[in-house]
Amino acid sequence: MHLSAESIVIYVITRLRWGRSVEGKERTASSTTSHSTLAVDALAGWRGSYVWATLIGLAIGVLLCVLNVLVLFRTGTSFGGSALVAALGAALLRVAGALSWQGLFVVFSIASSGYMATAALDTGIGAVVLRAGELPAWGFLVVLAMAANAVGILLGGLVARTLVVAERLPYPTLKPAITLMASLSSPKDGESDRLGRMLPIAAGVGAASALGVALWGHEVTPEVTGTHLALALSPLLYGVGFLIGPRACAWLAAGAAYTVVVWAVQDGTEGRSVAYTDHLSYPWVLAAGVGLILGYSLASIARVRGPLARSLQGGRLLPGRTRWLAVAVLVGTALLALVYPSLLRYIGYGLLGVVLLAVMTVFLTRAGGEIGLVPLSPALYFSVVAFAISGADQTAALLMASTICCAALAAVYFTYSVKVAHDRPEGLSEPPRRLTGWTQLAGGLAGAVVGVLVIAVLSRAGVLGGRSFPAPVATAVQFVDATVRGSTEYPATVALALAVSGPLGLGLAFTSAMPTMIGLGVLLPPADSLTLAAGGLTQWLLTRRNPGRRSGTEIVASGLIIGEGLITVAVLIVREVLR
Repeated sequence: MHLSAESIVIYVITRLRWGRSVEGKERTASSTTSHSTLAVDALAGWRGSYVWATLIGLAIGVLLCVLNVLVLFRTGTSFGGSALVAALGAALLRVAGALSWQGLFVVFSIASSGYMATAALDTGIGAVVLRAGELPAWGFLVVLAMAANAVGILLGGLVARTLVVAERLPYPTLKPAITLMASLSSPKDGESDRLGRMLPIAAGVGAASALGVALWGHEVTPEVTGTHLALALSPLLYGVGFLIGPRACAWLAAGAAYTVVVWAVQDGTEGRSVAYTDHLSYPWVLAAGVGLILGYSLASIARVRGPLARSLQGGRLLPGRTRWLAVAVLVGTALLALVYPSLLRYIGYGLLGVVLLAVMTVFLTRAGGEIGLVPLSPALYFSVVAFAISGADQTAALLMASTICCAALAAVYFTYSVKVAHDRPEGLSEPPRRLTGWTQLAGGLAGAVVGVLVIAVLSRAGVLGGRSFPAPVATAVQFVDATVRGSTEYPATVALALAVSGPLGLGLAFTSAMPTMIGLGVLLPPADSLTLAAGGLTQWLLTRRNPGRRSGTEIVASGLIIGEGLITVAVLIVREVLR
């Protein structure tokens, strides 16, 4: 209904302009009419009702949100569901008789913003519960989650065009979903038949491999003694390595080599095998990896004329009255600080939060675009470290850090939606921006309410930190916070590591190196990085003499990713039923 009204308005404006220009302006009228007709045609592809798509998107998003929270507090990991959303959404839309690419996009946009809506914030809430033994007010947490998702969507709108259109980042883990959406919603042709033959076979191989690993009970191969060198037994990671390519994987392996050396030095210093959480919280790992990526991101902003840069240059970031309102808020804040100097501390926390929000948004959205994996744990650790160094109260530090990461994660999934829209089938117009915005907002708000409700239920049941839900990430976040507060040298070492790695990442941006991949190699477990690198190496071996095999290898890689994603959800459900 909204799109039809817009079309009518465009048509009326066209007729009025034509009428005013009858006398001596026929050429201008003709031009205006043709442009407006194009606009109407562009909107025509998105007319119609999306009630079924909206309901299905909300249902899938909420279901996967609940599962992700349970997985997160049970295993310390979460699962991406892009391909699963595409497959399940297409099946349900077909049953409802409403299958189209447009409807499937609505399902994807809503569900993708919902299923990870509170992963970061729930981790912070869990850390608070483990430390204090009680849950903050549920209503306050719901408002916090909803606000974080809304802010994240706004930030995603600022950076999405730069990453997707200007820089053309690959978004490798989205390729399976994009492929499925095009295949499942279009008439069969030769390419679709080829996809229909190869993709299920590859997905079956990925599912069988993942199921075998789950039954075996070991997620990595045995380490080479004293080196922390191992391979993750993950078809998903192996497939992602195919999609990001050998060059990116080579730089990822370089970062992994650095982190393995540092880890070995830590082992020697401590006289024991240091756990991964202790290793990651070490400043020359955590701050060094984040600094490389941030330095490169700053250089990219300077080099690319994206929407954010144009908004800043044109003064459109805060248009009209909003700009004056922002000025009034700043002036009012300054006056309050002068009258009540004790408020300066809280103003400082607010400024730190704004800076961290920008930093984490750039960090996570770029990581998601480059490698398709979102390193949420390093982002949480870094944010907690920043607030702990600033002297913030422990509960406030944990909640502020996790809320910031929650908003940054919402920005990531907004860029995912924009990427899917950008890679739409040929001949279909781009989705209206309002459609992308409201679908992301609807899914994010629904996920925020449900995600906080799940953590509230777990908290009141008293199972957090126990055998059923050991909450490893929340425990690690609490540990990092306590470590920083108990050390006088940690802040200085973090600052030094950032001072070295930040300029290094900025400088490498003007070379053929890939600082984002190096930084991710530093931050990810070596087993994950090396498995990704193995996938890239395999892809290079298969295509170096026959580049025509590339499309086939991408289909196989997509199938491996889909297979593990589906089996992960299935294994989780079975374990919960049998437990």
